[in-house]
This record gives sequence, structure tokens and C-alpha cells, in this order.
Amino acid sequence: MYKLLICEDESLERNALNLLIQRHYRNIHLVGYATTGFEAIKLAHQHLPDIILMDIDMPQCNGLDAQKKICRFLPNVNTVIITAYNDFTYAQQAIKCGVIDFLLKPIAPNDLYNCLDKILKSIQKTDSASAVPPEYTDYIQKILDYIDYHFLDDLNLSDLASKFNLNEKYLSRYFKQKMGTSFTEYIIKLRIERSKNMLEYSDAPIYEIAADLNFNDASYFTKVFQKKEGVSPSQYRKNVGKSQPSRL
Repeated sequence: MYKLLICEDESLERNALNLLIQRHYRNIHLVGYATTGFEAIKLAHQHLPDIILMDIDMPQCNGLDAQKKICRFLPNVNTVIITAYNDFTYAQQAIKCGVIDFLLKPIAPNDLYNCLDKILKSIQKTDSASAVPPEYTDYIQKILDYIDYHFLDDLNLSDLASKFNLNEKYLSRYFKQKMGTSFTEYIIKLRIERSKNMLEYSDAPIYEIAADLNFNDASYFTKVFQKKEGVSPSQYRKNVGKSQPSRL
């Protein structure tokens, strides 16, 4: 799962970016929103994101200055500048700050997807070249990577075993031994974690979130969520809202 930070002071832009990403990418986790340049630096230091979407016109500290400071402790971060200005001068400055791409407002969904697709391919290529894990670790990691990308589909243990040419019962034991939990519980955990992210960073209704996460219906989603988190999805959203400053 790749971590992404959105740095944008306009609430409509933030929410639009979040919804586009959540619905299109299953291997990207939104770690938070920054509404000022200083907050962008703070959250980048706290979460160490793989990708940053950085508005150039940020209060307190503009996007390029924030990027310069972030690069000091996160030199390999993949930062994309969001700007309303198609200005070559900005492009020159941004390249010097380690920015790898630009998105012009208003952002077209396909432009965002093409940009993120390139970044993900680059990260995955780098990870593959630098990581040489032991055979068994590599095998479980391949399984986990596949699950991370498909956990919102109707993925079951039989399909997973077939994909990796394994006996279903063997895979069940192997997975529980390596992960300390069953395959089914692991899938539910991933979906609940994604739902918490959507409850916190979007205004989507509960039934829509349940559908996006491939739960049978909203009532079942609520039951599972409450069992795992101790509160209902709507109460979780209220609690998170009270603990954070206004995003408007």
C-alpha cells in the first residue's frame, strides 16, 4: 500500500481528489490533508508519504517552499505540483525542487490517473530492483501485494490459491501462520481500514461507502464496522470530526 498526502487549501478540490483516488486505486492510502504549507511539512514528516499532491498556492508557506523543506528529510518523495498557472518559470523552479510532474487546475480525472499510474510504476520498479528478500518472504509478499490490489473484488481463498498454484487448505494454513490471522479476517481488516479513511476524508454517505467496499449492504457493513471498532460508522465520523480542526 502506497501512502499519499494531499496538500490543498480548497475543500472542494481536496474532496474531489480524494474521491477520484479512493475509487480508482486500491493500493493507495490517503494519510491526510494539509491546508497550509507548514501543515504539509508537518504531515510529511509524520507520515513519510510516497506521493504528495501539492498545490502551489498554499497559505503561510507556498507549495514550492514546502517541497524544498520536505526534500531535506524525504528526498525520494514523488511530488506533483497542482497549479492554475501554465507558466514555464514555475516549471523551472519546481524541477529544481524535485517535483516530478504537474497537474493544471481544473484537474481532469484522466490527467490525474495517468500521472499517478506513472508514479506507481516507477515506485514498483525501484522496489523490485532494490529488494531481494528470502524465498518464503518473497512468496508471502507477492500474495499480499495481490490481495492489496484486489481486496475490494470478490476475492476468495479458492481464487487466490488457483492464482498462485497452491492447494487451498495449504494456503489457508500458510497464510494464518505468516500473518497471524485468517484470510477472511485479513480482507475484512483491509476494507475496514479503507472505510475509516473514507469516513474521515470524504462526505460520501454510509451506503455508498459500503457499496464501494463490496459489502453486501449498509447494515452488514455497519455491523462489521461496529464489531471491529466499537462504534458505528456514523459515530466514528462524528468522533473524527470533533478531534480535528475544520477543513473549510
